Amino acid sequence: MKKVTFTSALSPYIEGLLEQKRVLGYKYDVEEYNLACFDRYWAETNGDTDEFTPETLSGWMKQRASEGKSTQALRISVVRQLALFMNGMGKVSYIPEARIRCQRPVVHILTRAEIAALFRVIDSFVPRHQSPAVTRMAAGYKVIFRLFLTTGLRRSEAVNLRISDIDWSHNSMTIYNAKGHKDRVVYMAEDFAVLLKGYIDQNQSEMDTEWVFPSADPFRHFSGDALALRFRKFWNETEYAASTAKPPTIHSLRHTYVVLRMNAWMLQGMDLNVMLPYLSRALGHKSSNETFYYYHHVMEAFRMIQERDSLSDTVFPEVRVR
Repeated sequence: MKKVTFTSALSPYIEGLLEQKRVLGYKYDVEEYNLACFDRYWAETNGDTDEFTPETLSGWMKQRASEGKSTQALRISVVRQLALFMNGMGKVSYIPEARIRCQRPVVHILTRAEIAALFRVIDSFVPRHQSPAVTRMAAGYKVIFRLFLTTGLRRSEAVNLRISDIDWSHNSMTIYNAKGHKDRVVYMAEDFAVLLKGYIDQNQSEMDTEWVFPSADPFRHFSGDALALRFRKFWNETEYAASTAKPPTIHSLRHTYVVLRMNAWMLQGMDLNVMLPYLSRALGHKSSNETFYYYHHVMEAFRMIQERDSLSDTVFPEVRVR
């Protein structure tokens, strides 16, 4: 990567922040780009001063005509990290507190009928070009999409799974260096574990690979982007594709898993105050609130939540179902 040169009065602090983050193991490439833009902004706007104040930062904090709120929030977040670093180095500086509310995209939650239709297409898929590698990958689709639906793994987590990450004695998988640079253990249902083991054993009988989901080249794993494209093709072959306003994605299976799991618990009379933290940890979420956001997409759940769950008044206080 081409080395970025910083020229403003803040350059020693910017370079120090980058060095610190990378020593801690963060790539910080996108952040470096934003810091380079901030460095130019600072030199043009504030000259030789290195004083962080609401006034010197005001231009940087404003949303630009050509950007969305998520991009604005990222710019501010990076500068906030710089301010924290400066204070840590003894340079008393204003720390921007502005929080940008980003409207989250609406996610399609699959109904049971849609799930059944999707897997009918996946299970009946026959590749046009018959070769051992292509046939093997077709078998992998039947497994990996069920993995998403039954465990809620993220796309990158599933494709990066190694065979050594699986503990068959406990039907569990260890997800290493996931979002937020955290590891976690995810458990599988017994019937899915049987399916997965059969798929892996078949692959190992044909080739030497470390990956749970090897691509045509056994030394590489499934491509996440190619898998997303394949999912879209499968969905478009279902009878529901034409009538769906926002087509589902692989990530929709993760949301659907959460909804099905929470519905099942509530129908069993289980208290989400007790169960939600376990689900949140399994998903790799920072908090239970983030997990409950997934459930927020399902309007039909409002009545069930109010009738069965003590969290309803805090999560949906404005909803009154009669």
